[in-house]
Amino acid sequence: MSFEQFLKSVEPFQALTPGRIRMLSSQCHLQRFKAGTQIIRRGDPGDSMFIIHSGEVRIPVVDSAGREKFVARLGSREFFGEMALLTGEQRSADVFADSDVEALVIHKAPLQAFLRQTPQVASFLTEILGQRLLENDQIRQVGKYKLLGELGRGGMAIVYEGLHPTLGRTVAVKMLSHELVYDQEFALRFKNEAKIIARLEHKNIVHVFDYEEVYATYFIIMEKVEGTDLALTLESQGVLPFDKTRTILCQLASGLAYAHEHGVIHRDVKPSNVILDSDGVVKLMDFGIAKERTEEEEAEEDIIGTAEYMSPEQALGHKMDGRADIYSLGIMAYEMLTGRLPFDSHDPYEILRKHIREPITAPNQINPHVPQDLNDLVMQACQKQPKDRFSNAQLIVEYLEKNMGKSDKAFDPANVRAKTLTILYEADPETRRRVEDAVRAFVHGAKKVPGVTIGFGDMKF
Repeated sequence: MSFEQFLKSVEPFQALTPGRIRMLSSQCHLQRFKAGTQIIRRGDPGDSMFIIHSGEVRIPVVDSAGREKFVARLGSREFFGEMALLTGEQRSADVFADSDVEALVIHKAPLQAFLRQTPQVASFLTEILGQRLLENDQIRQVGKYKLLGELGRGGMAIVYEGLHPTLGRTVAVKMLSHELVYDQEFALRFKNEAKIIARLEHKNIVHVFDYEEVYATYFIIMEKVEGTDLALTLESQGVLPFDKTRTILCQLASGLAYAHEHGVIHRDVKPSNVILDSDGVVKLMDFGIAKERTEEEEAEEDIIGTAEYMSPEQALGHKMDGRADIYSLGIMAYEMLTGRLPFDSHDPYEILRKHIREPITAPNQINPHVPQDLNDLVMQACQKQPKDRFSNAQLIVEYLEKNMGKSDKAFDPANVRAKTLTILYEADPETRRRVEDAVRAFVHGAKKVPGVTIGFGDMKF
């Protein structure tokens, strides 16, 4: 079995694409240890990570007084010494070969240099740290914040629930992917903007309390908002009521206007970054976190997930200002009005090419019920040239406020019909996954039909 095949079978590396696995395997070498050999000595400098290929190691775990509490044993495809890559602290335990052992070794110094050149490979460190953060007797603390549990994860971050030490309230602790941190351009911009972002105080922006730089990455401590993200709302409802669309867009534009006035561009305005709370307040999150993409990066690794809302200038890697966010807001508005995206493809490059070259189809040609004011807003916000869009987000706020409450097509119960579909299936994980994939595909197609609202849930028989 090659290094690449072996790494792909080890859990923290399974999320890496074949290209990234190939690059990482170039940093590994195989080392053999005879039974009884001490591989790591407690108190030694941490300078390497070991992934067991064959054999077994034992790790005596001791208390603060040096008394042995128990012995941990690790076998094939398990790893140890990994915190050396994240903290560089001294070894915290002895490790012995219980049998003849073969292990892949990754040394810290060459890896650091390698990751600065190929930051996209660094995401495996995030997977490792994510496992360790909430394990018993492992790390449960980030700076002064105690971690309580995991709230969710995405391609570039894992979010935990934490406890604020002085406010005595729960907060969201977002751990940024090491892929971002090793990107020197992102790291420099993040450090420059972090203090500015923390000073942003607007009702439509998720408030950031603090930042911590530990474990070779950044943690953002922000308010924990109870609500539903807009992406889930669109997935379940398809086309939103037009006045609700105006309200959401108006609040988002207000938050963007405030941020732009303070010199901060969001760079990743999309439904999954929008939270709708129970009081109807709309909040935009992840300011300053989005990583810019260029066509030089691999599509499967870096473009998926953001290409659908990306402005032409961002897709081309050109310098951006607040009008890039306005374009993305226009794409979101298009989706809320029509239940679909203007450009959709399995190939992110194809989506980016269309954003750059092809005009969007007017929303009212997809959904003839779209009011003229919202149709015009989308068409102006989504102009290819920034100079042809709204010059600033405050103009969008004023435009929407002027048209708020306009009488749209009345809801007529006599014209409403419902179709009910019940699916019975065995509740094993694989069948459930396949059923959910099929339902997701159905919803994706059905919500493209103008005027369709979808609701679904689970029933237990």
